[in-house]
Amino acid sequence: MKSTRIKVLKSSVLLGVMLVGAPVMGEHDLFPRIDQQIPHYSSQRGVSGKIKIIGSTTMDPILKKWKDQLEKVQPHLDITLDTEGSNIGFESLMSGKTHIAAMSRPLKNEEIKEFTNRVGYPPTSVPVAVDAFAVFVHKDNPLDQITFQQLDAVFSSERRRGAQESLDHWGQLGLSGTWEHASILAQIRDSNSGTGQFFREFVLLGGKDKETSVIQPGAASVVHAVMNDPYAIGYSGIGYRTDSVKPLRVAGEQGEPFIEPTFETASNGSYPLRRVLYLYVNHPSQAKDSPLLSEVVKFAVSQEGQQVVAQSGFFPLPTKDLVALYATWSKPITSAATNGNPQ
Repeated sequence: MKSTRIKVLKSSVLLGVMLVGAPVMGEHDLFPRIDQQIPHYSSQRGVSGKIKIIGSTTMDPILKKWKDQLEKVQPHLDITLDTEGSNIGFESLMSGKTHIAAMSRPLKNEEIKEFTNRVGYPPTSVPVAVDAFAVFVHKDNPLDQITFQQLDAVFSSERRRGAQESLDHWGQLGLSGTWEHASILAQIRDSNSGTGQFFREFVLLGGKDKETSVIQPGAASVVHAVMNDPYAIGYSGIGYRTDSVKPLRVAGEQGEPFIEPTFETASNGSYPLRRVLYLYVNHPSQAKDSPLLSEVVKFAVSQEGQQVVAQSGFFPLPTKDLVALYATWSKPITSAATNGNPQ
C-alpha cells in the first residue's frame, strides 16, 4: 500500500539552527509561510523525456505535487513515481532502475561507499525539505508528553536507553481508570522505511522493535491506525496530523523540557525529532549535461517547489541554502555534480 500524504547539508539545517531568512512564525504556528527571496522557478525550453523517481513514502505527497506542477510547465516531461520506501529508492538508484531516489534519511557512509564501489562515483545529494515527525496518540488519550527513554521502552524489546522495565500498559505512563490496564499498541514502519530507520537509530539507539508491534506500510497508515484505536501509539511526519490524533510533546533526555512539534521548534533546534529530506541523483561528475534531472531538482528547491513542501505539511529549507542550491542546479548538471551542495 502506498501512502498518500544527504551528502548532508550543513549541520545548521540538520539541527535546525542558523535559519537565515527563514519565515517568521508565531509561537504555536505549525506551517510556515514561504520567504519571497527564494528564487522562482525559471523553466528551460525544449526539455522532453522521461524521469523516474523511487523512494520515500513520507515524501509521496510532495513528489506527487511536484510532478503535477512541473509537468504542466514542461508538457513534454514525463515523471514516473514509485514510493515504496527509502531503502528501495537507494537500491534502485544503485542498480540503475531510477534516475532519482527520494530519501527521508541521509545515506549512511557504508551505503555511499557501496554505491561508489559498484557504480564508480558517489551519488549526488540534494536536501529539499525539513520534516518534524511526531509521536501520535488518539485524541482522547490523556497522555500529553513522553521522553526518549519511555519511547524506547514502549517500542523496543532491548531498552538501550536504560529503562528498568518494558512499558506495555498505559498505566505505566501514569494513566488511570480504563486506561490503566489497557495494552499499548505500538504502530511502526518496516525496514524499507527511512522514517522507521531514523526512529530506530535515533530514538531506540539501534534496538530491535518489539514483536508485538504492528508494522504499517506507510506514514498515513500509522496515523490511520492511531485514529481508529484509542490505545494505539505511532510515529509519522507531522504533516499527516489529523483532528483525530494528538502529537505528544517530546523530551530527548531526562530533565530536558518537553517540546511541542511546530515549525518554530523544528527550526530553532529545540524539537528533537526532526530530519532533512533528500533527493539523491545518479550522475557522474564528468557526464554530459542532463537537463531533465536539472529541471526536477531546480523546481524542488524553487519558490514554487517549496510552496509544495509547506502545503504538504513539511518545512522549507533556509532561504540562504535554497538560493545557493537553485544557483548551483541552474548551471549544467556537470557543475552541480562536481561542486556538490553549497557550503
